[in-house]
Amino acid sequence: MAFLIHGTTLQKPKIPVRNKGVCMKAAFFFLMFLAAALSGLQAQDSVPVAKPAKVENPTPDSEERREMARVQILLDLANFRPGKIDGLGGEFTQKAADRYFQANGIDSGGRLDTTQIPEPYTTHTLTEEELKWIGKTASTPPEQAKLKRMPYADAWELAAEMFHCDLNFIKELNPELASAELTAGTTLRVPNVPPFRMADVQALEKQRAVEAKARKAAKESTASSTPQEIDVAVSDGAASPDPAPQPTPEPMPLNHRLVLLREPRIIEVYDGENRIIASFPCTPGSSTIPVPQGMWKVTSNILMPYFRWDKSVLQSGVPSEVAYNIPPGPNNYVGIVWMGINRRSVGMHGTNNPDQIGRNQSSGCIRLANWDAFLLTQLVEKGTSVEVR
Repeated sequence: MAFLIHGTTLQKPKIPVRNKGVCMKAAFFFLMFLAAALSGLQAQDSVPVAKPAKVENPTPDSEERREMARVQILLDLANFRPGKIDGLGGEFTQKAADRYFQANGIDSGGRLDTTQIPEPYTTHTLTEEELKWIGKTASTPPEQAKLKRMPYADAWELAAEMFHCDLNFIKELNPELASAELTAGTTLRVPNVPPFRMADVQALEKQRAVEAKARKAAKESTASSTPQEIDVAVSDGAASPDPAPQPTPEPMPLNHRLVLLREPRIIEVYDGENRIIASFPCTPGSSTIPVPQGMWKVTSNILMPYFRWDKSVLQSGVPSEVAYNIPPGPNNYVGIVWMGINRRSVGMHGTNNPDQIGRNQSSGCIRLANWDAFLLTQLVEKGTSVEVR
């Protein structure tokens, strides 16, 4: 038999049978010692223990946070997106770094060379053109369907999305303005990344429409034209026949493929030589309606989409007759782009809630932050394969 007292094991003393007096005295002192020890232990256990102090996040200008911001910006610029920039890091920053190492032949667990990002922060002055994307919002689908667009609620939301960052972080960078209403001409301190602008989304949408119209017209013209006999003995000064119209060349195929990893919540992009060239954090479905595993392909790539909000589809994947047509805009439920796959009601798209990417659940689709979705839409085309693992 043994007793554990404050981490020390005390063996019960052996009592010699031949000397009962000594045995009784030894037993008495042992019991007194044991009682005192237990009393001390009880007193110690009754002493209140203070909880560990909560260490507050360092300021954006602390060296450790500036360095983490450099890491996130380096990865963002390299198209291995770390999620929202906040100078704090996290699992998506690490996952992006792992894929950056893979793409650049760096041993896993190495250190990123952030010397190429000497200054993690820069300044940006808001313009009237940018602030045009702030406007009236609504909270329910019936009310939203009456709007002409789904804009940003305020300039803080717009600025955070423009610079790929957490809303709280951009306010931390601008404490003197945190409670102010931002207007055109206001200069903000922001992460040093190229801004995501709605004007660029609209410009790409227009460019795609013009190119699609030109290709359609060229095909129709080619199909309707018939070969003409040309007299080789055209007299001097005679007008030459008009040349047959030439079709607008199709764009070169991107030859990319996508791999969606459901558990890590990452979309990987590979080029034609099977090299990883980009990755994005995402929200891939939910436990109730998961993104189905297997091989799929992109069937549509639509900028500034309308979204048919149908509660039945969101809950079970089955359409109903009660639905609302939500207009385009950054706060549309599917954000600024819909990249459908050959699975009914399933696609990759933006979101109106970028802070929750990878941390919430979706109704069977694949959500990305709008700034990431805008890059991805330029890396895929109709027919791009999507492997879901």
